[in-house]
Amino acid sequence: MEKGNAPDLGLAIRPRRLAALGLAIRPRRLAASRFPRVVHLQIPDFGTTIEQLRRPELRRAPLVLALAGERSVVQGVNGPARREGIREGMPLFAARRLCRRVQVLPPDFSQYREKHLEIVEEFESSSPLVEGSAPGSYFIDITGTRRLFGPGPDLACRMEKELGEKTGLRARIGLAANKLVSQVAARCTEPGDLSYIFPGNEEAFLSPLPVDFLPGVGEVTTAKLAGFNILTAGQLASFPVDMLAAVFGRSAERLLAIAKGVDTTPVVVSRKVPRIAVAKILDRDEIDPERLETALFGQVEEAGWDLRRLNRFPGAFRLEIRYADGMSVDTGSRLPPWAIQADRSLFQSVLSAFYRLFRRRVAVRRMVIEFSDLIMPVTQLSLFTWENGRTSKERALQEALDTIRMKFGTESISWARGLR
Repeated sequence: MEKGNAPDLGLAIRPRRLAALGLAIRPRRLAASRFPRVVHLQIPDFGTTIEQLRRPELRRAPLVLALAGERSVVQGVNGPARREGIREGMPLFAARRLCRRVQVLPPDFSQYREKHLEIVEEFESSSPLVEGSAPGSYFIDITGTRRLFGPGPDLACRMEKELGEKTGLRARIGLAANKLVSQVAARCTEPGDLSYIFPGNEEAFLSPLPVDFLPGVGEVTTAKLAGFNILTAGQLASFPVDMLAAVFGRSAERLLAIAKGVDTTPVVVSRKVPRIAVAKILDRDEIDPERLETALFGQVEEAGWDLRRLNRFPGAFRLEIRYADGMSVDTGSRLPPWAIQADRSLFQSVLSAFYRLFRRRVAVRRMVIEFSDLIMPVTQLSLFTWENGRTSKERALQEALDTIRMKFGTESISWARGLR
């Protein structure tokens, strides 16, 4: 009877006997299943793409994201602007010199952050290991998901397709055995396409690519490598480490590992910070401090209701104000213990931060208040009864208001300050 060998499994196999039993062993497939699979989805020009979804008429025009003022710096560009030579980090006046017809929009970082978190939650339905390293850049470890979702390339393409259908965003797809190679693979393709690097072919894939394609290799490192006539990743991988260490020191070994496609860093799940945020776009641009106080009090009242409903105390807050000219300012502070007992006490802490920001003679268009560092309430009885007399009255009044709202709705009763 014939005998076959399966070196990958270390077993002696009799194919005819297994065939008679209706069984089959594929050693290569079993061996390949042990390799990790990391998908990198990269949405190019994340900020400008979201702005173009809001305003489709800007899709074909050169667009940059920058604050008002000629001294501001370009923080985002789209494809047409990039073809004109405009890059991130370039002064706005230099971008206008390169392209006179460029459109300038102020960046809305809070909106980009919210969209980024929505995308991370969407990818978590395919794998619990999702790392959102930056808005528009996502690593998903799909090792061991073959039985649930099929082969890795099929799952990666399906994730990108569902992302496009739900959000309108298209992503480059890279699939490899580690984060480094999957990131480079995604960079080498167009949005909507997949670049799959088979395990074991990492160094061969990276060899012909320029050194600036490698993550972490910037302009300064590229210039130093050019001094050694090292232009490609293959040339860098074959360079003696002792000669490289004379210039880069301890970073020489890391550079060689990157050039060979060696990366052992795992996919780290993005840490979700518990927070409660309330954003309000004013009905009209407002500059009256009293009206702005009224709007801010309504936001604090809404956030306070959510905090008490979840039985959480905030440890810090952040306030952001966006003016009518597109400029945004923000500040944050820790909250004292007495500020967490009632809406009015919480508002006093936020109000002082508001007047630290509200110093320009420009109307306000949008305000965002965000509470973070949420903890469970832990209180200690006072030693003397007169210490917390006023605090107890405030708390009792707030509890009475919350009881009415729970029974008749949140709009049934409100502070007069919120109705002014």
